[in-house]
Amino acid sequence: MSIIFSNVYKTLRQKSKKSSVFSSVDAKFEDYRITGVLAPPGAGKSTLISLASGRLRPDKGRVNRSSNVSFPVGGGGVFNGLLTARENIAFLCRVAGFDPKPILKFVIEFGELNAAIDRQFRTLNRDERTRVLFTSVYAIPYDFYLADEVIIGGRGSFRERCKTLVEERMKTAGFLIATSSPAVLKAYCNDFAIIDQGTIRMVESKHIAEQMIGKARLKDGDGSAEHASDEMEMAIPR
Repeated sequence: MSIIFSNVYKTLRQKSKKSSVFSSVDAKFEDYRITGVLAPPGAGKSTLISLASGRLRPDKGRVNRSSNVSFPVGGGGVFNGLLTARENIAFLCRVAGFDPKPILKFVIEFGELNAAIDRQFRTLNRDERTRVLFTSVYAIPYDFYLADEVIIGGRGSFRERCKTLVEERMKTAGFLIATSSPAVLKAYCNDFAIIDQGTIRMVESKHIAEQMIGKARLKDGDGSAEHASDEMEMAIPR
């Protein structure tokens, strides 16, 4: 099972300006590998993940998904703010073909959500939203998980439990991680690629990836976030 990009082109419009992000991209990501795609800020990491998830469609070419692919880790854009957290998770489970009951039980217990699970998602505080988002994506047993910079979220004991849960998922599923941090590649990945001049190139090691991009264009990070980002929260329908 895999995600395959075949001759993919993608242009994004920002106000009156068009920017070419990808041109003639051919790439294959296997669901039994942890692939890190290294790129500087603004090079197309979020576009890559959106294309892989199906949120964006290519202007030309095809993205084929033969795996059950997650929504982006920590991403709130798939949650409807007017529905409860329980209703949102149940909907995602059914779309992916899973029984929502055991998954909801896990989310409530792991995220220590209690009554918060039955409140409208838009009414949850930032800590509750973060626990819902990061727990729900890993609670659903996808074949392939997609991450845009952030892999682990939350604070205190939840953060540590989240890290352990990610390590467990990495034993049985593939990950496609788009990042600007060489440290993330070192910590998690066994396959490596870069975004370079509008295309995706597989490389042999994390060191080669860093050398090809250039250390000065990259940034430090460990793939974690205390809260879901403002961008994630803004994506939630209200």
